[in-house]
Amino acid sequence: MQLHLDGSNSIMAPSESVYSLLTDAAFLATTLPDAEDVHVLDKTSLEATIKVRVAVVSSKLRIKMAVTATQPPTNASLAVTGTGSGSNMQISSSFELSGSSPTTMKWMADADITGVMAGLGSTLLKGFASKKVAEIFEGITKAIEERAK
Repeated sequence: MQLHLDGSNSIMAPSESVYSLLTDAAFLATTLPDAEDVHVLDKTSLEATIKVRVAVVSSKLRIKMAVTATQPPTNASLAVTGTGSGSNMQISSSFELSGSSPTTMKWMADADITGVMAGLGSTLLKGFASKKVAEIFEGITKAIEERAK
């Protein structure tokens, strides 16, 4: 099953700071909701176990996240792979920054989900994914803005 999500949000911080943090695995590790057992592998990659609950299906996914391409100070791409409980996922995402304080971040993500999770249906998964992405960006925005003070 494939999903596409996109959106934008405003961050009250200079774009240089926003870019630096969004491409730093140690920072990203602090913003993952429902994460446990997080290990930063290097400046651009991490591993973590994420608790996922979609409808009646509860699972833990082991993920690897890496910054895969950068075009400082405005664009970067990230890749996430995950496995667990009979499911697999691959996510490719990117962001583009414009303006500065507030910085506008436009983002997009394409996900390919197979296994048990894919069997839940696209409507249910899209709703879950939209909610989870909103949580992720809310956490990232809050953490960046707190550091910018």
